[in-house]
Amino acid sequence: MEVSEFLIESVLHEKFGLAQFRPKQREVIDLVLAGKHTLALLPTGYGKSLCYQVPSQILPGTTIVISPLIALMQDQLSGLAKRGISNATILNSSVSMDDVDFRIAGIKAGAYKLVFVAPERFESPRFRNLLEAIDVSLLVIDEAHCISQWGHDFRPQYRNLSSYVAKLEKATILALTATATPQVQKDILQSLHLPQLHLVTGSFDRPNIRFEVEQAGSSAEKDKFIFKTLRKENAISIIYTSSRREAEGLSDRLRHSGISAACYHAGLGAELRSRTQKQFESEKITTIVSTVAFGMGVDKSNIRRVIHYNLPGSLESYYQEAGRAGRDGNRAICTLLFQSKDIHTQRWLMDRNFPSASQVERAFKLIAANGINAMRLSEIQSELDIPESALNSALDLLKYLQLIDTAPDGSFSARVLSSPIDMNWLNQRKTRHTQRLEQMIRYAQDHICRRRQILGYFGQSTDVCSGCDVCEPNMILACATSTDPVNDRTATRNSRSADSNLSQSILQLACQLSGKVGRTTLAQILSGSGAKKLKESGYTRMPLFGTFKSFKQDQVLSEIDELVEADDLQVSTGMYPKVQITGSGLAKMKNASSSV
Repeated sequence: MEVSEFLIESVLHEKFGLAQFRPKQREVIDLVLAGKHTLALLPTGYGKSLCYQVPSQILPGTTIVISPLIALMQDQLSGLAKRGISNATILNSSVSMDDVDFRIAGIKAGAYKLVFVAPERFESPRFRNLLEAIDVSLLVIDEAHCISQWGHDFRPQYRNLSSYVAKLEKATILALTATATPQVQKDILQSLHLPQLHLVTGSFDRPNIRFEVEQAGSSAEKDKFIFKTLRKENAISIIYTSSRREAEGLSDRLRHSGISAACYHAGLGAELRSRTQKQFESEKITTIVSTVAFGMGVDKSNIRRVIHYNLPGSLESYYQEAGRAGRDGNRAICTLLFQSKDIHTQRWLMDRNFPSASQVERAFKLIAANGINAMRLSEIQSELDIPESALNSALDLLKYLQLIDTAPDGSFSARVLSSPIDMNWLNQRKTRHTQRLEQMIRYAQDHICRRRQILGYFGQSTDVCSGCDVCEPNMILACATSTDPVNDRTATRNSRSADSNLSQSILQLACQLSGKVGRTTLAQILSGSGAKKLKESGYTRMPLFGTFKSFKQDQVLSEIDELVEADDLQVSTGMYPKVQITGSGLAKMKNASSSV
């Protein structure tokens, strides 16, 4: 389709209120309008949505956008409405059946140029019939990394899209993502089975963002860093936590200290979430403390600070969340507050994300026993004592093995009544998650340019770092000075980490207890804690009890974590991880004893 320069620029100016495109945006749009299938790899904050929103207002037929999150669809719809664009709608499980009927009639009548759907919608015969009845000019696969089994957010429903894409012979396909490693990129290309797919790759570098890692010995140190930073800067900020409970607790502490803050997570009511987001966008609230539920689709370009209170599970997740800072092109700072115990928290969370073979079998038998009556996720969860994240992984496996189907309303039904379940696919997925977490840990611990680590992970490079704490450690910023209490305590703790007496005592104690206790109990014994359980268990009578009373418990925990990272100790998985000495630790303990 030939489109005049004047028409493209008119749509950009008049409908979207923008003066000009970014270079890669225009390249993608030109390819799409020319009817060429395209995979666009553009960084978070680059404005990927404009690459299909503008064409949707020019192309003769309908643009279908596949999106993984209801919240993201709603945010996009709201953003378009603010610009006066009313020819867009959504079809997902949040829409009532009556509204679905009304919207489908509108799509058939040509009232809607842009339609957002969840990938599950393609499993509906009614929706597939709709696609055959209308002219689909453009099919957009947003967050295309979800296609790849190597990606950090793989979804089986995305993997199945290729069979439906093949049937839309007249539609141009546009796949978009901001977080694709070279392996994920290759998998996306192979999965779509599209000949002559054009690849547009923007630089993943965000030169206006400074990346920092601040070592912290405790949650109290993290709080002090945050309070000091927010009070000094008074900047628009997002703080990410790994749990709803932490998000609520930190936001309460911020408010009590006089900082304008609010909590946001998926467990809050829709009305409260909407009100909180609007207050943040209007700057009635300057700081949001949130789980990863917040940020996707938020139309706010002047976020100056993104702080991660906990270690994320992957560099993909971290960079996607950090990329919400500085979208206006002005300087912004992204800080990871790293505490060694966060490693164990992430490993525990990861274990909870993956079910056992028996849990998967129980979920399948429950769905199969229901026959033709589909079950909702809430119904399955009420019958099974399985964490929600593990249940979702179990259902992903069952869908991958084609043992169950997903209806457009999100409910599940069995294809067969019984079948053996191969756990290999899920085990491989867990291995990949573990590898991504280890890369994130290296990012936090290694004294290597943060920017080069991130870009290298995504298969790119840079000759110059425009700002990180490794390359510019003495850069004076509002958030960090030479008298920063976190930095001062970190330096003190690092010098203590060299204390071989503490290391040897930890190894001796771990050897004596033979994996009976966890890291916290080890630290309590050595620091002489008055905890009642220590006396009841007889640990207060051990020769090493209280030998390091002058050390804070957090300092002992930090040294334990260093020994774990050095493979001198190992921590078991599960709800209550135990600490054991390794062969390497035994050798070091014996060598130290023989040299005395």
